[in-house]
Amino acid sequence: MGLRSTEAIVIGGHNLGEADRIVVFYTRRYGKVRAVAKGARRIRSRFGGSLELFTHGRLVYFEKPHTDLHRISEFGIVEPFRSLRDSLEMLTAASVVAELAGIAGVEGEGGEELFSLLLNALQTLNREGEPTILLRAFEIRLLKILGYLPELYKCVRCRGNLPSDGTQSFSLADAGLLCLLCRKEAIETMPLSPPALGFLRGVLQGGTGFSRLSLEPKSAEALKTLLQTFLEMKLGRKIRSARFLQAFPLTLPPSLK
Repeated sequence: MGLRSTEAIVIGGHNLGEADRIVVFYTRRYGKVRAVAKGARRIRSRFGGSLELFTHGRLVYFEKPHTDLHRISEFGIVEPFRSLRDSLEMLTAASVVAELAGIAGVEGEGGEELFSLLLNALQTLNREGEPTILLRAFEIRLLKILGYLPELYKCVRCRGNLPSDGTQSFSLADAGLLCLLCRKEAIETMPLSPPALGFLRGVLQGGTGFSRLSLEPKSAEALKTLLQTFLEMKLGRKIRSARFLQAFPLTLPPSLK
C-alpha cells in the first residue's frame, strides 16, 4: 500500500454502508481515482464538508494494490466552488464538465491537460462566464485532448476546399466537414453555420481560457446538438447531465453577472 499525493477535483461519489462514502476524483497526476472516505458521513467526521461535488483540493490517499478502490487519508480544500451549487442551472452545467471528465479519464493514468481543462472550466463558471458558451468550448477542447478533433478546415473525405460561404455540412461518420461534391454522397450529416464554425476555430486557436467567448443563441443551440451527438458517438455512451440540462434555460444568477 503506497501513499500518494496530488491535486484533485471531486467529480462524483456515493454512500457506502452506514458511515462511509466512495468519492470519485479527477486528479492532476493519476487521472481518475476512486477512494473510500472512512466515516465521512458521521457528524464529527474529520473530512467535514471537504468532499462536496466540484471541490478542488489536495488529495492524499493510500493506493491499494490489485484494486481500483483506494482509501482517502486527507483532502485539503483549495477552492470549494460553492457558487456552483447555488442554482440548478449552474449545478447542472458544472455536472456536465465533471461527467465528461469522468467518462474520458482513465484510472491510474495522469491527465494533466484534461485536469487543467476541467479546473479552468469550473473556475470560470464559479466566477463569471455564460454556461452555454463555456460548455461548447469545453466540448471541442475535450475532443482535441482525446484525439477525436473533427476536421474543420478541409473536406474530411477528399481533402478539397470547403465552400467559401454559407452553412457547412458536418459528417458524423467521417468526423468533419464536407465539400459540395462529397456532401451529396454523405448519408448522416448535420449543418454547421458560419458563426458556429468561426467560434470552434477561434476556441481551438485561442488559449486555455473560457472568458470573452461569444456566440449568438440560435447558432449556440444548433452547435450544442452537433457536439453532444458527436461526443456521445465517440465516447460510446449518453451524457446524462447534458440531457438533463436541456430542460433548463442557462442564465447566470445575479451574483455572477
